[in-house]
Amino acid sequence: MSQAQIPSRRGGDGFIPQGASRRWPFVIGGSQAYCPPPWNAHLLLWRGLFEALIGRQPSEPRENWRTLSRPLLATLMHKEGAGQEHPSRIFIASLVGAQDSVLDVGCGAGATYETLAAAGRASHYTGIDSSEPSLEVARELYPAGDFRAGQATALLAQFEPASFDLVLVRHVLEHLPDFELAMEQAIAVARRLAVFVFFLAPRKLPLGIRKVDPGFNRPAFYTYIYSRPVINRCLTRSGLQWQWHDEIGVSRAGWFANETNSVLVVSRSEPW
Repeated sequence: MSQAQIPSRRGGDGFIPQGASRRWPFVIGGSQAYCPPPWNAHLLLWRGLFEALIGRQPSEPRENWRTLSRPLLATLMHKEGAGQEHPSRIFIASLVGAQDSVLDVGCGAGATYETLAAAGRASHYTGIDSSEPSLEVARELYPAGDFRAGQATALLAQFEPASFDLVLVRHVLEHLPDFELAMEQAIAVARRLAVFVFFLAPRKLPLGIRKVDPGFNRPAFYTYIYSRPVINRCLTRSGLQWQWHDEIGVSRAGWFANETNSVLVVSRSEPW
């Protein structure tokens, strides 16, 4: 499928999910939510907003993926339409040239490798993840893939600058204490494109805050929603070109409804 055939729309700072508003860009519960909200869903969101306003958001790493069971790791990103059929994965494959080298940051159990291999785009693929159990599953499922241990926030300690044609960071930034360091590292090791896929689409947040954790997975994991204007300002300061693509497949986003994947494509020279 070509990029032009993938259902999506180009977005700007003003993106909000369907049914939300600019003042309150969240939709909790309803038939379109991935799971029913707990009784305190609104309180958890208000707690996240309060933490953001007073500048008391936690910053310690939360690397709990390695505690998940092998059966769960093997199926988590392959079930419920999240595998190679997901529109965001197809969109990614459309950006990869036949001979492009690809670094897949946060590769997990290898679902994106499966997508690229099916499209004939995995001949120069490297996947890294901080979870050794996930890597063991990936190596077992896809023995032809190159899967290594690594950190999204320390890519330059592992790879040379501009060493991959395309660097992919899919569903990773939401689970970090902040987006900026990992984004800088991915852009630094990318030669052509750095591609960031969010299952919680960045948007303009209330009161100008940088990020909010709605509390889906407290305290095991971060699940941050980031401010799109803040991300854009960071890219502007770096002199980069970028384009947002919104509504690229539904998200399994806790008890938030109408959440879809957003893809941010970053380049040092505009490729569109």
